[in-house]
Formats: sequence, C-alpha cells, structure tokens
Amino acid sequence: MAITKFRIVQVESGGTKTVDFGSRVINASTAVQGFDMAYSKDHHVRSIKVATSMNGFSESTVTVGATSEMRDDSNNVGKGEVTVLVIAECEA
Repeated sequence: MAITKFRIVQVESGGTKTVDFGSRVINASTAVQGFDMAYSKDHHVRSIKVATSMNGFSESTVTVGATSEMRDDSNNVGKGEVTVLVIAECEA
C-alpha cells in the first residue's frame, strides 16, 4: 500500500535540494508553489521564467531543482528563489 506525502522547500535559482520523506519513495514529482524575484531599482520587466525539476529519487529521498529568471528591456537579469512543492508516493 502506498501513501502520498508532501514537502515544501525553498530553492535558490540554479540550485538543488534533497528532501527526506522517511520511507521508500516509489515515485515523485514537483510543482511551483511560489517564487520571489526583485530588481534593486525600478525596471520594466520583459520576461519571467520559473521552473522546477525532479532530479531523481533514491530510497527515502528526492532531489529537486529550480530556476527563476527575470529580464528587462536592457537585458538586465534578476534571479530569485522558488518555493517547490515536492510530491512523493511512498511505501506505507
């Protein structure tokens, strides 16, 4: 019998985090729960990109990654932090 567990982690853009679910992981996925990006001065935002990735799982852990990028019309780049929802199907 399997149970679904959820964890929330903060990941800096370009970084990874490993999450322990306390029991063997059968399958896992990620979702963006939120993000935080800001310029230090006034900018007109041209584009915002935010993504999460499930980089792998082993035994009771899941490793996730995230990226966040913001650009303005002058190609100034801002990066931030992503709040990642990690969903794992685990052995009961």
